[in-house]
Amino acid sequence: MKTRHLLVMVLVVALLVMALHPAPAEAFDPMVAIAVAGAVAAVVVIVVYLVIANMEGDRRSEVVPPAAEAPVLVVYVTPAAAPDAP
Repeated sequence: MKTRHLLVMVLVVALLVMALHPAPAEAFDPMVAIAVAGAVAAVVVIVVYLVIANMEGDRRSEVVPPAAEAPVLVVYVTPAAAPDAP
């Protein structure tokens, strides 16, 4: 038996033991519930933001702005000397 199969068997047996003999229920603090709900909401907001940003990034890469096709012109003008400059 491979190590991977042994690990899978141990995890399945542990899961079955936990399902058949669950731990006794304890009181659930309302502050913990609010903290967990806040953390879940934050994770959802971050995932939605990343999905939307990824979709917008794909759209932006497909569209080439017309200015990108034109050559770039760089102009440098030397400043005129002031009349009272030495």
